[in-house]
Amino acid sequence: MKILMISFAAALAALAGPAQAQDRIGPDRYAVVVKAAAHPPTPRAARRALARIEQAALAVCGASSFSLREIRMSVRDSACWRGSVAEAVARADDPLLSAAYHPHR
Repeated sequence: MKILMISFAAALAALAGPAQAQDRIGPDRYAVVVKAAAHPPTPRAARRALARIEQAALAVCGASSFSLREIRMSVRDSACWRGSVAEAVARADDPLLSAAYHPHR
């Protein structure tokens, strides 16, 4: 399994929890390491990679695994989360990952 490094745009106040390691790469931008296949071999692996990307985007945009369901849902509705996931999928540039992502749009 290759590690996919993705940068996310996020507000300075929206720091991730301990689930992912973050590096600040600029004002309002963070790099997060997501343990997922950069080029998943199957559609199922692509869906798992997308789920990990979505979890990382939740953390970067202000929700943690310990957040209330309502907070996680609110973050998933935010422009930060949508933009972060879209950017990560685009940067991965993988057809299976893109196909897994498009039903979300």
